[in-house]
Order: sequence, then structure tokens, then C-alpha cells
Amino acid sequence: MSLIVPVAAWPAPPQHRVSALLATTLDGSEVVSGGEGGEVCLWGSSDETAPPGGPGDAAAAAALTPRVICLGHEAAVVWLGRCMLEGHAAVASLCACGHLNVWDPADGRCLSASPAPLLGGAVATAAAAYPAGGDVLLGGEATALWRVRLATMERHVAAEAEDWCVALSLSLEPPP
Repeated sequence: MSLIVPVAAWPAPPQHRVSALLATTLDGSEVVSGGEGGEVCLWGSSDETAPPGGPGDAAAAAALTPRVICLGHEAAVVWLGRCMLEGHAAVASLCACGHLNVWDPADGRCLSASPAPLLGGAVATAAAAYPAGGDVLLGGEATALWRVRLATMERHVAAEAEDWCVALSLSLEPPP
């Protein structure tokens, strides 16, 4: 058995200019942010707390610490969402060039990644995770909305539109 440890080296400290943000209830990753450089950062609550009632009490309780930087996108992250992959909670990220990745929120491992842009070269602008399953709906500067199965990254047209999609939302509530 061998151990492979990935190492990333930067000539200067990495800059994280946030382009997408997700607040979650996932243990250890209360906040997930996506950056303009294509990185995804998993943030956890700080274990350090100030004495109750002391100065900085509220600030210490709300402190976030970056735990993991996930590298895997070529363009700015435009969407982050909580999803399910093989029965486990995960975090999905979509970058502007249309690549979709799924990350383990505990350790930042990439669990699934699209081998090619999913919108055929169109700029991705929006996505929404199906709450009950392992699918995501994608849209962008294209006239089709695509449904993608996260485990296999297979896609099919979910709907044709007359114009680009700039925002998506899915609901389990039946229409009135």
C-alpha cells in the first residue's frame, strides 16, 4: 500500500475573492465559498472562544476558519449547492465554463467531476439541486436547461427556453 499526498504550492499567499457562497448545516463545513480563481473553500467554526461576557465574545463565537481549499475549476465558481451523492450529503460547485464538481464536505475530496463543459461551451450562470436526489438543473447563456445526474455526470435536456437562464430555483411544493 502506498500513500499519495497532494501538495499545492503558491509563490504568494492565495487570494480568495468570493464569487459564490453557501451556508450549510453540514458538520465541519458551516460555510462554503467559491472564488473567482475557481477554488472552493470549506469553512468551519473556530474552537476558540472568549470568556462569556468578555470583550470579543460575539466575534469569537462567530469566527470561521478555512479548513480545506478544493482545486478543480478553470473559471470563477458561479454556484454552490448542497446535494446528495450515493446517499451521502455533499457540496456541488459549478464554474462559469460549465464544469460541475461534487465535493466531500468532511475532507474536500472530489467525488465526481464532469469530464467536459456541460453546457456545450456556453457560459454557465445558474444551477439548482433537486432536493430528493442526486441531480442538478443547469442553465446559462444557452436556450436549454440541462438535468445532470451527479454520480455519472450524464445530462439530458430538461426544458427548452427562448432566452438565457440567469437564475433557477426548485421547490417540492405543488403548484396552487
